[in-house]
Amino acid sequence: MKKLIALLLLCLSSGCATVGSLQPGAGGSTFDVTGKSYDEIWKASVRGMSSNLTIVESDRASGTIKSEARVGMATWGEVVGLFIRPTVPKADRYTVEVQSLKRSRLQITGQDHEPAVIAIIKAELGL
Repeated sequence: MKKLIALLLLCLSSGCATVGSLQPGAGGSTFDVTGKSYDEIWKASVRGMSSNLTIVESDRASGTIKSEARVGMATWGEVVGLFIRPTVPKADRYTVEVQSLKRSRLQITGQDHEPAVIAIIKAELGL
């Protein structure tokens, strides 16, 4: 019986997503921004990633912001990553990638935060 419980716990924990699981180019939604500076995009991204989420990592130099959604009655929470490329002050075009992952592969409920974060960023930038 103890072995069965240990196996079950191992299976459940092996499918967990953490902020470390969030990597650029690993899926998610992307959109391009033109006519805006990196500073403007960064500020809008911070606002988008802190709305209904808690920022746990941010690195302006690498264009990375990682947030978490709280655990709720029907969800184990989610992790959300945002990546801006390139990270130079003035570029012709920037690509913003937003990735939202459920904490567990077994989690049926939960929210995909990508559309909401993208909508906030675009509204902040007037797009």
